[in-house]
This record gives sequence, structure tokens and C-alpha cells, in this order.
Amino acid sequence: MRDESRRDTLDILSDLLESMHEPKRLTHILYASNLSYTQLCKYLKMLVEMGLAQKNSKPFHSFQITVDGKYFMNLINRRIKVMNPIQNVSKFV
Repeated sequence: MRDESRRDTLDILSDLLESMHEPKRLTHILYASNLSYTQLCKYLKMLVEMGLAQKNSKPFHSFQITVDGKYFMNLINRRIKVMNPIQNVSKFV
């Protein structure tokens, strides 16, 4: 049986993007994400390759959400609003 508290990939990507509205250093993202360094690097690489986040080197090495990343977050938030009522109804069935 799957643990209900586990996050899926979409939740993790969404959480990472949410924390990168302003430039964040890798360490700050690591502490906030509750992921191992290896896992975090994997997900950050995914976000950068998809164009949802960008890696900056000035004024310091950091990651920041892109315009496409903000659009993606908007879609995720809509999905959550639609899915929550459906999930609540299915609990009673």
C-alpha cells in the first residue's frame, strides 16, 4: 500500500518552482525541499531542461523560475482546485 504522505514528481517540481520566485542558492533550495542532494540535482536538471527554471551565475550562483515556469505553476494550481472536490467526493463513495 502506498503512503499517502509521499509526494509525486509533479508535487516536487511544483514545490521547487514555488520556492524559486526569487533567485535562491542551491543550499537554500535543498533545506526547503526536504530532498537529498542527489534528488534535488535530478529535479533541478529536469526543471532547467524543460525551461521552467534557469540557472544564474550573477550576482551569485542561483536558480530562478522562468515565465514558462510561472505559467506551469498556474496550470498546477488550477489542477489542484479542480481535483480537490473530486477527491473529497470519492472518499464518500
